[in-house]
Amino acid sequence: RTSELSNFYFDVLKDRLYTYPRTAHARRSGQTAIWRIGQVLVRLLAPIMSFTAEEVWQFMPALGEKPESVHLALFPTPEEVLGNTERQPNRQGQSVPCDTDRIRGDWQRLLLVREEVFRALETARKDKVIGSGLQAKLVISAPAESYGLLEKYRDTLRYLFIVSQVEIHQLPGHGNGSGLKVEVLLAEGAKCERCWNYSTQVGSDTEYPTVCERCSAALHEMEDKESVG
Repeated sequence: RTSELSNFYFDVLKDRLYTYPRTAHARRSGQTAIWRIGQVLVRLLAPIMSFTAEEVWQFMPALGEKPESVHLALFPTPEEVLGNTERQPNRQGQSVPCDTDRIRGDWQRLLLVREEVFRALETARKDKVIGSGLQAKLVISAPAESYGLLEKYRDTLRYLFIVSQVEIHQLPGHGNGSGLKVEVLLAEGAKCERCWNYSTQVGSDTEYPTVCERCSAALHEMEDKESVG
C-alpha cells in the first residue's frame, strides 16, 4: 500500500540512506530493496501510466540486459517479488534458512508497538515536551512477552520509531498482554549536525567535533576510502 511504502518504509530508511557510508551493508540492502520495489511497480503501472513508466524505465539501472521498453517487459512473477521465501543470503553471502512466518509475525507486533509509540510522541508534541521525534528519548516498559520482542530488535528500535534514543525495561510479573508504558523525555546530549540525532558523544571526535560517534565513524570510513582511491 502507498501509505506503508512512503509513510513507513521510506521514512524509516532515510537515515541509513543519507548517513551511512556508500558501501555499508545496511545502506546497500536498503538500496536493493528500493530497486526491487521499483522494478516491480514500474511494470505493473505501465499499462495505466504508460509515458511515466517508460521514462522511469529508461533511467532505472538494470542487472544485465533489460528490454528496450517497459512495454516489452514481462509482468513480475510472485517468485520475483518475494524472492526465495525459504532461504535468504546472510551478510557473508551464504544461503541460510529463512523463517518467513516468524519474521512476519515479529514485525506485525512491532508495528503495533510503533502505533502506541507514535501516539505517545504526538501527545508529547502537543504538551511541548519535544518538537520533532529526533528530540525524543523513549522509555518503554513492557510485560515479559513484549519485552522479549523489543530486546530482540533493540538495535533497530530507534530507527523504527525515528527517535534518538530508546530505553526498554521489563515490567514485573509474567503478563503477556500489550500493557506497554511509553514515556517520552527529551533526548540526552547534543544534536548531531549531520544526522540530526541527539547523542552524548557529539564532540568526542576532535576531527569532527559537531557530529555524533556514528557519523564520525562514517566520515572516517569515507575519508579512508577516498585516500585509498
